[in-house]
Amino acid sequence: MSSERLSSRADACVDDARTGQLKLFGAVLGWLGRHAILFAALLAAIVGYAQYQQSMRHAASLGASVARLQEAETELRTVIGQMKDDAVTRLSSAQQSSVAHVDRRLAEARQDLSRLEAVRPSITDLLRSPRAAIVADGRRRIDAERLRQEIGFLTAVRANLANRGAALSLDRRITRLQADISSLDARFSEGQARFARLEARPFWGRYRREGWSIVSLAAELAADQARNRRERAAAVAELDRVMAIRRQTRTVAALATPKVAVRQLEDMLEPLEKASALQTRKLEATAARAARRWYERLGVADALWPAIWALVGIILAPFVIRTLFYWVLAPLASAQRPVVPLGPTPARAAVGARSAVSQPLSLAMGEELLVKQGFLQSVPHAGTKETQMLLDACMPISSLAAGLFFLTRIRGTASATITISATRDPFAELAILDLPAGAACVLQPRAIVGVIQPITHPMRITRHWRFGTLHAWLTLQLRYLVFHGPAHIILKGGRGVRIEAAEGGRSVAQDQLLGFSAGLAYSTGRTETFLPYLFGQESLLKDRVARGSGVLIVEEAPMAGRRGNGIRARLEGLVDAGLKIFGL
Repeated sequence: MSSERLSSRADACVDDARTGQLKLFGAVLGWLGRHAILFAALLAAIVGYAQYQQSMRHAASLGASVARLQEAETELRTVIGQMKDDAVTRLSSAQQSSVAHVDRRLAEARQDLSRLEAVRPSITDLLRSPRAAIVADGRRRIDAERLRQEIGFLTAVRANLANRGAALSLDRRITRLQADISSLDARFSEGQARFARLEARPFWGRYRREGWSIVSLAAELAADQARNRRERAAAVAELDRVMAIRRQTRTVAALATPKVAVRQLEDMLEPLEKASALQTRKLEATAARAARRWYERLGVADALWPAIWALVGIILAPFVIRTLFYWVLAPLASAQRPVVPLGPTPARAAVGARSAVSQPLSLAMGEELLVKQGFLQSVPHAGTKETQMLLDACMPISSLAAGLFFLTRIRGTASATITISATRDPFAELAILDLPAGAACVLQPRAIVGVIQPITHPMRITRHWRFGTLHAWLTLQLRYLVFHGPAHIILKGGRGVRIEAAEGGRSVAQDQLLGFSAGLAYSTGRTETFLPYLFGQESLLKDRVARGSGVLIVEEAPMAGRRGNGIRARLEGLVDAGLKIFGL
């Protein structure tokens, strides 16, 4: 029999060793795989960013010449507009000047043109020059063309100066003839009106007596109208003759008006536009070639060492941060004054019995039981059973967040036993915390599954905020909920709940401490061993409760029955951290 036991124990040891080896091997492979993927991602990111920067610089350098040409074209169009306005003003005034003035202006224009034509850079030099040089050369060529057109106009003006007086005289003659024709038209219209009025008279009213003769008024009007038509025809013929002479004079002037003289300045931009289009096509072709060669010039070798150093930094950063936290931040937190949620209380909570899977309860006269759904295992038929919406109506949000809602309330079962148990959690055990009158205890409501309290004196809950202490910020618990007796509080914990005396002070893992007497001093302290914390096996801080008259409530195995991995577990941890801020 003993040999069989030894053999089974040996087999169990071998299985445990194999399981440990497999776990270690899996952990090493997982670590290597995660960091290999991280290294590949870093390498790809660095290479991609380097290529992106190189492409941007290349595109910027290729587009610089096109941008310079386009800016030069825009500026030169503005210059052309200014030159047109100035040239029209000067040439318009030259039309009213003397021959001597026109001769002087012709001499100056020819001299300026000779000076500008002395320098003529090639298109190649123009493309290689910066924008200022392009604009300067463009202005030179445009100014030279403007001078050529101005010289041609002034030459025509000088030739027409002799005919200016005749043209002005003809214009005045045309104006007078047009006025005469208008007057004759008015007289003819008046005669027609008089003739109509004469027709409306009686027969004897159409004649008048002149001496011994009878004169017909209609004949007189007809003679006047005929004479008026002859005069108008003569005036129209004279106007046509004068306007024909004037049109010949205007034809000469129309060949050289100021606006026509400078109409060709914009044609000087054509070479610049062609050069800009050519450079744009070169830019597009170069960009296409660069895009085709993008994967050939990845430059993986240049990005390899930056990726390696980035990976090393990512791997070492947690260890460096943990080292600083352990040797700098944690000692600083330990030196802070402890938190005392409440002053000394006249009574203290009693050290209860060991937790069990189920707890039998007996209600005294005048007491009631409030218990969460899923924890009531058996209940006597006697008594009243109702639903209470919240544990504390003054704290609705906290009651809802802690799951203390839709509670079953039982009264009037003084002679019977009620059994409660965690029927839905195979790893949970229950313990009863006795709070006599005057006693108070800090608790996390998530661990409460039920309360036995006097009907006439319900359990009181108070809130205490602690913003000014480093312990609160390091543990992310800024609010403490204090439960005041008299009451019997039923607590739940993984693998059991232990209620023990504070004695000389205790250090407990943060996720294990469910509560402590409100009069005890609470603080945080550094974990005892450095290497387990450095490699993520232990948390940095532990909860400390100073020596005093009080109890600690400790959960035996907080992670029992919980899922260790997965998105759900991470989300639950995130929610728990948020609830911890409010003491829940």
